[in-house]
Amino acid sequence: MPDRAERARFIADLHAEASAFGDFLALLREEARALEARDIDGVVQIAAAKTQRVSALNAFAARRVGYLAAIGLPTDREGMGRWLETEAGPERATLAAAWRALLDTAREAQSLNRANGLLIEARLQTNQRLLAAMGSAPQPTLYGPDGQSHTGGPARTLGSA
Repeated sequence: MPDRAERARFIADLHAEASAFGDFLALLREEARALEARDIDGVVQIAAAKTQRVSALNAFAARRVGYLAAIGLPTDREGMGRWLETEAGPERATLAAAWRALLDTAREAQSLNRANGLLIEARLQTNQRLLAAMGSAPQPTLYGPDGQSHTGGPARTLGSA
């Protein structure tokens, strides 16, 4: 059975996880703006930050699940609801509000992440269609120094002038 310190850590983690989801949602909004602006460098930087934030969120979730399991509760939303009913004590209202905010923010983040993914997919498909169209377009005929016709640009070995 967890002790007072573990319970305090669980409560602190609950607040930290809610805050981390808020930060993650803000990052997803930033990603949406970068995608709309077609800011590739920004999207790449945000992708790295997203990976770090998701890792932190997963760590919070793992600790929450571990704590609930250690006290014999289900490790899902039902278990968290039961913990709030039976174990939260005088902080119950504050902790229940933090949990609801966490769930609401997580739902919003999931929705925005899905929308960003669809936008990325649409941009990728557009780029693939453009590349395919460019690849199937007839190449101009050019003449080399030998007077022979060549399709496309002049043939040159990489590294030569």
